[in-house]
Amino acid sequence: MWPQALITELASRRCIIFLGAGASAGCASTVSGIKPLTWGDFLLKLRSLMHEENDKSLVDDYIDKQKYLDAAEIMFGSISPADFTGFIRSEFVTPKFNPSNVHKYVLKIDPKIIITTNYDDIYDNYCRDGQAIDGYNVCRYYESHLVSDLRSPVRQIIKAHGCVSDPSKIVLTRSQYFKEKQKYSNFYKVLDSLFLTNTLLFIGYSLSDPDIQLILENVNISAESAHPHYALIPSNTHPAIKKSASKAYNIEFIEYEPGKYDQVDEMINELAELVLRTRQINPS
Repeated sequence: MWPQALITELASRRCIIFLGAGASAGCASTVSGIKPLTWGDFLLKLRSLMHEENDKSLVDDYIDKQKYLDAAEIMFGSISPADFTGFIRSEFVTPKFNPSNVHKYVLKIDPKIIITTNYDDIYDNYCRDGQAIDGYNVCRYYESHLVSDLRSPVRQIIKAHGCVSDPSKIVLTRSQYFKEKQKYSNFYKVLDSLFLTNTLLFIGYSLSDPDIQLILENVNISAESAHPHYALIPSNTHPAIKKSASKAYNIEFIEYEPGKYDQVDEMINELAELVLRTRQINPS
């Protein structure tokens, strides 16, 4: 099921793991037991903070069509920064989420670099408080220590779209992404070089997720190479969309049954075991 080439890349730590919103789907609040919001539910709940009533029906239409970036663009101009900050903290900080099985198995794989477009700090805290204590640095896109971190032996968590630690710098829309990419161009140049020189494994994304759309549309990971990138996605993705993405971005897809998150856990745990076994056989 898992390509041997991917296992080898992970075992040698030449593969960067990208964590999307689905990686946190199995988390549960220690306070109320609730789960983190999906992208659609996140935007629907955020919609209630809009001040422009006339735009709400248009936002609903975009969300229904999974045009999440367009919906976010309209909403963001109609929500005050203070309301947005309060919303982010209430949804991602106050619940005090436990790590998911995906987080645990990814840590077991122990990649050198994790990149996440998630705003939550669930994986960050798990790495710092668990087995990886003192072994991980976290760098947000607006911080300047990424190159120094990458040259060190410590593991790296890169927050490509911001973090709950500073909601004012969270990237939610396409225009915000381009603005921050211009403002912090050195950070994104380093990301570009990482994407061109490493294999990527996307976990917790579907091809309709706005996060992966921004990454695939605006970062060049399509340079000719015999080594593909990989994405774990639900099997209900339309074949034409998969074919287009595969051709444009040199991505191979590993699929699971939609909604079967237990299957995702099992698959990633199996991948972790295969990677550890490969490292034992070839410790160098």
